[in-house]
Amino acid sequence: MLKHRLAALLFASSLATSLAACADRAPQVIHLQAAPTEIDRPGVMSVNGQATLEVSPDCADLTITISSDNIKPGSAVKALDAKKLALIAALQKIGVENGQVKLSNLQLDPMYEPNREGWALLKIRTYRAQIIVTATTRDFTKIAAMMDAAAESGATATSTAFRRSDLAELKKKVRTMALEAAKAKAQQTADALGIKLGRITSVGENQGGYMWSSQYFPNAASSMDSSAAIVLGGSLQPLTLDVVIAYELAKQP
Repeated sequence: MLKHRLAALLFASSLATSLAACADRAPQVIHLQAAPTEIDRPGVMSVNGQATLEVSPDCADLTITISSDNIKPGSAVKALDAKKLALIAALQKIGVENGQVKLSNLQLDPMYEPNREGWALLKIRTYRAQIIVTATTRDFTKIAAMMDAAAESGATATSTAFRRSDLAELKKKVRTMALEAAKAKAQQTADALGIKLGRITSVGENQGGYMWSSQYFPNAASSMDSSAAIVLGGSLQPLTLDVVIAYELAKQP
């Protein structure tokens, strides 16, 4: 009889503990999500615009290499300095100003004595001091006189390169022209179709023409037409830009 009472008490105590634990727990809430509705996405329209400028060179850079050899390095440098000053003075007489003349770093190299087979030995024969002078002019008629001055000053090498001094501003102008062309095309298309343009979602560009990636004009003309007039500095070069603009279409009322 006592055993039955103890078992009943233990069962009642266990039941009370379980009920208390369940009471302490927060009730679980199950959220039911409604089926997703279809999103009304606006349409998209892409248009391209292209602009081209024919660019001609407006200045020329004449690169002149002068050097001097001597068994003593200091004497080679002094002789080279005299040649440099004579060259600058000759260029000034032609009309090339100091601000249009740039000098590279002085380079001094040992020149080794070759053997009978033509291989250089470890014996130093002389030292060679060398510097590169770059003279710029906007008057192409002065190039021949500048080359004569370089030759009289003992130049070992002379070359010319033609460029456009305001190329960065011309690129901005072409970009503006291309964007305006794309915007005008988009508006014309929207008006013709009876739709309204929304916000711009993307803008891309494709650069074209030799001058987008090079500061100087090509050495050879791009045209092989023998009847075409020869232009000093090469023929005109196209500066072309193609842009693509993507629009969202505004929702119709």
